Amino acid sequence: NMEIIRTRDFRRIFQNKYVIFMGDSNMRSIYKDFILLLQKNDPINDSDRKAGGNKESICGDILLEGGIYKNLASGIEYEEKRVFMANIFLVKFIFLTRCRNDVTQRIFEEFKKDSEKPDLVVINSTLWDISRYGENGEKDFKINLPLCFDDLRTATTPTTIILWLTALPISAEPSAIVFDEKYRPENKYWRTQFLHINAFSAELAKKKNCEVLDVHYLFRQHPDMRDTDGCHWNSTGHRLITSYIAQTVSLIWHVPYIDRNAVDHKERELHGVCYRLINEENENLVKRTLTGETNDGITNFDLNAYLAEYIPIPNETRNEENSDRIGTIIGKLNETDRRILNLMDYYEKQ
Repeated sequence: NMEIIRTRDFRRIFQNKYVIFMGDSNMRSIYKDFILLLQKNDPINDSDRKAGGNKESICGDILLEGGIYKNLASGIEYEEKRVFMANIFLVKFIFLTRCRNDVTQRIFEEFKKDSEKPDLVVINSTLWDISRYGENGEKDFKINLPLCFDDLRTATTPTTIILWLTALPISAEPSAIVFDEKYRPENKYWRTQFLHINAFSAELAKKKNCEVLDVHYLFRQHPDMRDTDGCHWNSTGHRLITSYIAQTVSLIWHVPYIDRNAVDHKERELHGVCYRLINEENENLVKRTLTGETNDGITNFDLNAYLAEYIPIPNETRNEENSDRIGTIIGKLNETDRRILNLMDYYEKQ
């Protein structure tokens, strides 16, 4: 189990560091827990966790731009920029509705002009990118993300750590406003699509010389930490995410995590903090678990049964063209995808 970091060690890791968080409401909550832990060990309360641009100050920070200052609703034009400054700490949050648009271009230009470059940028915008921009959302995301990484690297320095977070796992029936079906009919089926989107973004980030923290992998087994809307996470979950971020950068900066000897950067995958694939050694165990050959007795995963339950086809679309449900609705899943989905269903029911 991951050991939760405490304020004393957290401050030691991030003293004299400039950190920027860029992303959606989940990233904003990660930012808020981060700055709270710089001050005290208390978990973030629900009021602060759910607050956003409607408050001028949260957890001791300051709303710089956007939010209530612009009276913007939660749409693709939304903007919000926050900052926390205290002695030897500087932390900022910038709301993203897309990984590359006029807002990010303006922000990156500001980065270039600023003499102080960030030591760490934690970024993810997957959910908004693929949910709010119509049927081409995923296609555009795959075009925009490499350009975003290039622009961000150009705007910072070679020593700046760009940490890409994969999209957190969602429930089978999320009710968060971002999943409103008026934006896109397939929204509630993205639990499956996230497997492919996260695999793409993680591999791309590594190719672009960025670090990756696969929170989707790490939190698939923790649906109990997810909020009732099926998308956001509770205070326990956010403190765990904060700890993973601290451990990741402590390994890179060669700073002890919780007063231990520094671990070499090359060994970070052994500590379960970076993107990884299921290795061959675990493959047989996973397979036995999924096929019911263990004491848990989990049954084989029937993808068509899964689709029939969660993605019913309207009567008017029942024709030969839609007979291949896997291909027409969520794309072709490989064997690993099926196993992961079965595990996700298993954990959801615990």
